[in-house]
Amino acid sequence: MLPAYSHPLNQTDLLRLDAFLHSSACGREAMGLSRAHGFLTAAASGPEQLEPGEWLRLVFDEPVFETGEQAEDMLGLAMRLYREIETTLDGAGSYRPVLDFVRDNADGVAVDATAWCRGYFSGMSLCRELWSMHAGGGLNHLLAPIYELARYRGAARDGNHRRLCERLPGSAESVYRYWRAQAHRHAL
Repeated sequence: MLPAYSHPLNQTDLLRLDAFLHSSACGREAMGLSRAHGFLTAAASGPEQLEPGEWLRLVFDEPVFETGEQAEDMLGLAMRLYREIETTLDGAGSYRPVLDFVRDNADGVAVDATAWCRGYFSGMSLCRELWSMHAGGGLNHLLAPIYELARYRGAARDGNHRRLCERLPGSAESVYRYWRAQAHRHAL
């Protein structure tokens, strides 16, 4: 059972979680924050309600905590992040993906959605059969910005990339609503 949603993670919370995910305390397959955010978005959006144990181990990849307090802190941050994602997906227009920033070819900074998309696809794989069964026109249309963003490589970002990144929140919310509608239909 997830704790009640209390308040959003602030920048400091997100940076602490990201630093821990990149530390030697986590396994080699631990996700960075952007990838974890995409992964948890798919897990929260998907066709089945997953237990935390099903996704926590994949985010951290067998962490070794120094103390019980550190375990409680980091696992608590991940749980809060999941609940925040779930809550904002349910509130039209409030979801915001956590994306990476990279240097672009002009020595500036650009948004990079690659890790987020990879995480989202990893999250989809948790219920692969159900996602595949529904991979028709409607669901694929909703996932189109994610598929298109996943094709971008390197730091070169153009106007199309920016537009796709702008569509990402609405796409994620629409996928969430799609699966909730499916669950409601099956419940009737």
